[in-house]
Amino acid sequence: MVNPDRNLRSTTVAVARLDAATRDAMWQLFECYYVQVTRQQFDHDLAEKSHVVLLRDRGSCQLRGFSTLQLLQRRVQGRPVVVIFSGDTIVARECWGQTRLQRAFLSYVMRAKLAHPWTPVYWLLISKGYKTYLLLTRNFPEHWPRHDRPTPSWQSALLDDVARHKYGAAWLPERGILHFDHCAGALREQVAPISDEQLKFPDIRFFNERNPDHAAGDELCCLGRVNHRLWTYYMTKLARRALGLGAQRTPAGEAR
Repeated sequence: MVNPDRNLRSTTVAVARLDAATRDAMWQLFECYYVQVTRQQFDHDLAEKSHVVLLRDRGSCQLRGFSTLQLLQRRVQGRPVVVIFSGDTIVARECWGQTRLQRAFLSYVMRAKLAHPWTPVYWLLISKGYKTYLLLTRNFPEHWPRHDRPTPSWQSALLDDVARHKYGAAWLPERGILHFDHCAGALREQVAPISDEQLKFPDIRFFNERNPDHAAGDELCCLGRVNHRLWTYYMTKLARRALGLGAQRTPAGEAR
């Protein structure tokens, strides 16, 4: 089996240091997979972020994927909390199954945890596609919402606080989703459709039930806990893969 990581490298850079060519490449890749988003909207969202993880070919340096990041400090029910928000994220289809981007993201969130050792740290994810939701469920031992248990009250309050802060009236807390009066972008129809066969998987069925209008651009708001369990879990998974003990696969056939 060909290792999809072999010819890829990742770097994490400050948004302020991105040159025009890289910004153009990010937009060109993004519009291959998303509709109903303008370049102006894309640039506005990017300007709000602090860092971006870039995935490139080692030889050609061609951009193959990216994820934008923003760090927020909030106080919820009297408790300080650090929230890492990942915004626009895309990987070229030919690189699906890679782990370079995931590992760079994990390094970023763990550095944030080391910088705030006594403060809870969470990843805030908004998802309009089941594959993004699976990145959460497959890699974060503590995540919400989930199909097998209700979201704890404090984590519910955290989701409500941050979603209201960032999205205002678009946040629908009773449904746990973001719904925009004017679509803020949707995946192209062929990118991540959900088949009847895939609905047999609990995580995908749960995502589809909680966010039935995801194809129209609705976003499911999610949290993942960043702590020592996350690091141990992910490194154990990588070690099992290196030893040939098998990689967990999504119904779409992508190793996670």
